[in-house]
Amino acid sequence: MRLILLATVFLSGGALMSLEMVSFRLVEPFYGSDITVWGSLISVFLGGLAMGAIVGGALADHRPRLWKLASIIAAGGVVTLALTLYAAPLMDALFPKLDMSASPHAGPASAEDSADHLVVITPTADLKWPTLLVSLILFGPPTLLLGMVSPYAARLYVHGMADVGTDVGRLYGISTIGSIIGTLGTAFYLISWLGTRALLEGNGELLVGLGAVLVAIDVLVGKLRRAAT
Repeated sequence: MRLILLATVFLSGGALMSLEMVSFRLVEPFYGSDITVWGSLISVFLGGLAMGAIVGGALADHRPRLWKLASIIAAGGVVTLALTLYAAPLMDALFPKLDMSASPHAGPASAEDSADHLVVITPTADLKWPTLLVSLILFGPPTLLLGMVSPYAARLYVHGMADVGTDVGRLYGISTIGSIIGTLGTAFYLISWLGTRALLEGNGELLVGLGAVLVAIDVLVGKLRRAAT
């Protein structure tokens, strides 16, 4: 069971950082790659991890079970999969637009132009707050859910106070190694091999599959315990 928990935090950490790397590619066509975009995305991921750690730790103190951890991971996978459906329409809807018909520099409108035609003004639009809002809506929920995994897994992993420091350190160390591999694997290979959409779907499917496997293990362990008694 402890090896299963180590594998769980390894895979969820890798999926989380892969999602963060993909987020830059997902947002870039709409909002560019300015430092404000990077700052918004990184802040949302850090905030989601912080909130996830708080919420996950609190939930772990109330009858922790492996299937509950599995539900959190699977929910993160479902939200990640859903990003492929609503990310583009959301970013397009929240991008700053300017009515050029009211601009003194717009010039005379042609016969084909409507009076309320909207033109996207990329160079002059202030993208700081729209980018932060989009980042929060898109990546806040999956990051919060995946941020809950490590503290919840730690509650299941630690069985005694004598080695609690060693156990928690090992768990978070394995999670961090998974995050490093997820970051480098995505940046060096996966994003160019699969593309943004396919990689998002792959991360979502990985998390949903991991959740399903953990539920199956929890059911099997429960049956074995009942049989033993």
